[in-house]
Amino acid sequence: MWEAAWLQYKIFEKRDLLLERVTELKDAIYFSKIEYREVTGYDNTSSILLLNIPEQELSYQVFEWKRQMPAIEGIQTEARNGHIWSNDIAIPARRISNERTGFEPRIIRDEQFEQKIAFSYAIKLTDGQMKALLPYCNALEFEPYRDRKMQMGEEGYIGYRDEVRLYFRAITDSYIPMLELPMEYYYDEKHIWSSEILYQYLVKTFLEKEKKLREWGLSYGRESLFF
Repeated sequence: MWEAAWLQYKIFEKRDLLLERVTELKDAIYFSKIEYREVTGYDNTSSILLLNIPEQELSYQVFEWKRQMPAIEGIQTEARNGHIWSNDIAIPARRISNERTGFEPRIIRDEQFEQKIAFSYAIKLTDGQMKALLPYCNALEFEPYRDRKMQMGEEGYIGYRDEVRLYFRAITDSYIPMLELPMEYYYDEKHIWSSEILYQYLVKTFLEKEKKLREWGLSYGRESLFF
């Protein structure tokens, strides 16, 4: 845990320098919407943290993925080496009724996962909170990371997210195109990405201490390994 605490201290140290630089900028371009998408398993989105700057809203949603319940059941037989083998089967399926079936109900095989919202949380940010938050959202500070790839062997690498993958995506209302960044790895205070600084600020400032979110395990640095 001391590694996470050390990283937190260094991130806040670099944040202060970032605030000073942004203050000096004459023309800052702020993102309008910022999304952090957490992915687990077979590329299934497990949660989304969304910051809507024009609306001054921060929301967090957790998703569950479930297969269709087995609906095709029976006994499957197969001939192998002169012997007949039988086994029970239970296949996920769903019922359809459309023009292709003559609007008659049919059962078809369907092994796709179904996404459901398990939890939703949202807050309205005050003007004071937005004033403190905006320096982290200057799109110009993020541009140096466009088209860059994270690598374990590069300078500043200190750890990675385990079991989960996190992705950053943001847009502005200006000429700057949508920005998408990976967030698999952690870097030291000299090399940390702006997307990581913002993510830590959002989680620790607005979400981590909320009682409603504790049972969903939202905390900065969870399921991570540091070296």
